Amino acid sequence: MKPISSRTLLALLLAFSASTVAAADAEPARCQYTRVARLPLQYTGPALQITTEGSIDGTPARMLVDTGAHETFLTRTGTERRGMSLHNTGKVAHGAGGSTWIYETRVSEFSAGPARTHGRGYMQVLNEFGFTPSFDALLGSPFLLQTDLEISLATKEITFFRPKNCKDSYLGYWNENVLSIPFERPANSGFTDQGLNPHFTVQVNGQKMRAMIDTGAQVSLVSLAAARRAGFTPDAPGVTAAGNFTGVGERKQRRWLWVFKNFQIGEESIGNADLSVTGDDRMSVDVILGADFLRAHRVLFAMSQDKLYFSYIGGEPFGQHRKLEPWIQAEADGGNADAQMALAAAYQNGEGVTRDEAAADRWLDKAAAGGSPQAILLSARKTMLAGDFAAAAPRLRAGLDKLPSDRQAALWLYLARVRSGEPELAKAELNAAFARGSRDEWPTPLADFYLGKLTADKLLRAAADDRAQGTLRSCHALAAMREWQLAHGQQEASAALATRAAALCATGSAAGIWRSGQFIPADGG
Repeated sequence: MKPISSRTLLALLLAFSASTVAAADAEPARCQYTRVARLPLQYTGPALQITTEGSIDGTPARMLVDTGAHETFLTRTGTERRGMSLHNTGKVAHGAGGSTWIYETRVSEFSAGPARTHGRGYMQVLNEFGFTPSFDALLGSPFLLQTDLEISLATKEITFFRPKNCKDSYLGYWNENVLSIPFERPANSGFTDQGLNPHFTVQVNGQKMRAMIDTGAQVSLVSLAAARRAGFTPDAPGVTAAGNFTGVGERKQRRWLWVFKNFQIGEESIGNADLSVTGDDRMSVDVILGADFLRAHRVLFAMSQDKLYFSYIGGEPFGQHRKLEPWIQAEADGGNADAQMALAAAYQNGEGVTRDEAAADRWLDKAAAGGSPQAILLSARKTMLAGDFAAAAPRLRAGLDKLPSDRQAALWLYLARVRSGEPELAKAELNAAFARGSRDEWPTPLADFYLGKLTADKLLRAAADDRAQGTLRSCHALAAMREWQLAHGQQEASAALATRAAALCATGSAAGIWRSGQFIPADGG
């Protein structure tokens, strides 16, 4: 059984263009910059991450374009959609959310653009994120950056180039204002490295910092240690506490917003640079330039020259979602159901817009009708909370068929089935939803409690056992237990549990779990 590697994929991609290159060889001394392949991009999921199309075992797949990933991986969303068995490799991947186990699974075919592999092999699977991925796989830097790569979010495409005799040639072909800077490739240091992703120098408030471009990051980030060198402190005037962010692993990282006086990359200087500062101490660089930077720039990774070519094309170079950004509205108006879901969340939470529940409901309905899995699930949950469990159950089933790795939605479906008089179907579906995961993963203990495999006391001990998230998980457990009790007609026990939870879940994120409606029973308690 052989691993399917990013190198194998790219070799196939380059072979795809061999005839094109050979036809251009009439003048060997002249730089020949041959376009190997062009892949269309989409904005996918509630976070509108940058993805492209591919296939896994002959079925269509969404793949995150992630120059920040050190390898190409499958996700649990991808494996659950295809019923793939998992085996723990004993290896661990590290990211913004801490660490997660790396599994592996057998794959017969994997393709991204024209690059395609056949023959039985295996691929690595990232087990946990701080969210349910909408994508089936991540295309990491070993695949994306083995040849020259151009990223153009304005036209929503990435282009691979194969250079010949171009070592000293100027490659900024798209206009005369293209700038370039040298970069260095990081030393290979195992699973915690950044793969082939180049590092280069920028300046923030006059301080030199190491930076990289990460297409998997939604916004640009500065590490807390580096930001302090540039004059930042969390209590400085103008600092805004922003929402937490997550990545690989399940933990959330704190984030602040601050406007730095100046950001410089090569000869481009950006005044009043609105950047996120993160408390993540695992960053391998000082600065990560994310999708916000890429929307305002056209970028070429000239791996053949160890240079980064870039040009400003318009718009805000850094967007931290302080307001509703025009590109999100344009995506929603253009029919992107995931962007419509993002607008629904923005209006529901008052993020970047004035809070408007009616507008949130309109966009949610559009997103659900357009096929957004998260919108379908959230709409069904709202139907549950309104007490119509018979109507909610098939909608939850439809959403889970699209996003089978959403464990919380699987718990909701169980409750809707029980309240609709289908307890045996409820058990069968819940068993199937949690069959391929580790018994130690959260929220697997909740499923075990629902299925009678775990007592209430053992569930609460399992929830409290996590040092970092014990309170949050305990509140999650209490809310889930209360819903189970109501579904099984245990009204008095449910009332007692509500009293018990009131003190523990009174503040912070725990209060949000109890009050927000995410886990609240249909009686509104």
